[in-house]
Amino acid sequence: MGTLKSTQPSAQATRRLRARALSARGEALLERARYREAERVLRRALVASERAFGLDTLEVVNALTGLAACHKALARFSLAGPLYQRALGIVERTLGPAHQDVATIYHELGSLEHAAGNWMRGEPFARTSIRIRRRALGPQHPLVASDMMALAALLDRQKKYREAERLYTRAIAIFERVYGSTHPDIAVGLNNLAAVYQASGRPKQAEALYRRALAMDTAHFGAHHHKVAFCTNNLAVLVMSRGRPEEAAKLSRLALAIFRRAFGPCHPNVGRCLENYAEVLRALERRREAAACARRAARILERIDAVNDDAVAATATINPQCARFRLTVGPSPINRLGVFADEPIPSGRRVIEFTGERIGRRETRRRWDPARSYLFALDAYWGIDGAIGGSGAEYVNHSCAPNLRARMVRGGIIYYSRQSIAKGAELTIDYRYPFSVDPLPCRCGAPTCRGTMNLPRRHDTRNSSRRRRVQSHA
Repeated sequence: MGTLKSTQPSAQATRRLRARALSARGEALLERARYREAERVLRRALVASERAFGLDTLEVVNALTGLAACHKALARFSLAGPLYQRALGIVERTLGPAHQDVATIYHELGSLEHAAGNWMRGEPFARTSIRIRRRALGPQHPLVASDMMALAALLDRQKKYREAERLYTRAIAIFERVYGSTHPDIAVGLNNLAAVYQASGRPKQAEALYRRALAMDTAHFGAHHHKVAFCTNNLAVLVMSRGRPEEAAKLSRLALAIFRRAFGPCHPNVGRCLENYAEVLRALERRREAAACARRAARILERIDAVNDDAVAATATINPQCARFRLTVGPSPINRLGVFADEPIPSGRRVIEFTGERIGRRETRRRWDPARSYLFALDAYWGIDGAIGGSGAEYVNHSCAPNLRARMVRGGIIYYSRQSIAKGAELTIDYRYPFSVDPLPCRCGAPTCRGTMNLPRRHDTRNSSRRRRVQSHA
């Protein structure tokens, strides 16, 4: 007699089926903008995928990027960033750095920085996604058009209007050729192009585009979708600037109601919408209501895990193009977030470049806040603010026994390893605050800890070049 074979799936096959089912369910909830439910399901999907397929497999990437998208939508930016970066590492190692899926994750990283308000930081991610995708798919592919729109959105917030307008126009043309004239991606482009027209003094053309985009979004998503709220809020700001506060008030109330329903009452989008509504109420001379709106907006925006006073949010990301080794950002026992080695780093090696916005002495003084700033002085006049356009090196914490040192190389700041650094170890540098600055307590825990991040008086010489290279950190 022949042996009977079981038709029951193995335990491993069952785990994989369950993981895929959870991922599919989470993605469906995400597509319907049910972010809190999607987050719960995708957390389970991530754990199930890691158990069923392994930690560094492509199946895990779907759960990672889906969960990151939930955190981004819910304004939990410092939770989203490390998930996207972990996904990027898996895809690059598995498929190679030139694969279009790598471009997709760079696109999402740029989008994350846009949502967090750090447009300069998002620009290199967006440019990388375009470069990879063009080579993989050709310049006329609609995914390349999506990448161009993402870059344009970062550029127009930096007031680089000409390049942004060219990119939006080209992207819209590609979408119209491939999808027709009513696709929702075209509505996104029209909304963003309208913002460029508005900022560059073309309000009549801007209003026409906003209204066209709003009609398209309403027809596609329904009147209560959060994408409708974005366009409605933008239109409210425009009509207010054109002297129609009553119409602006009606639009602002509608946008607020949608945002609250979609994201909850404490989301940053609600806070920014309240700020706009407060301006409208002042124009209508409803001063008491305006003041109440402004206070509610301030309370909401104060909750953002910000890197500066302009409510730019921390995203806990590393720009791989600035780093020579795999690095991650995560919770630090020293202070808030820190940078950790994701692979061994030999001694004397270039690790990461400290990048950011180049600012002068007056602006450096204005931004200086020892409780929350990421400033590095280049010389007696110029400095770099890593909070804007930083590479991730700004998250490196202080230690009195650091494993990194800073060097000036061709006008830039490079961190080099002082010693061999094990995988999982936190990267640290001596901030070397001047003795003359009010003492800033140190929590590095090193046996040689000075107790403060300030230099001892005997080491704080006025003419020392090292004294000028003072970094501050949140």
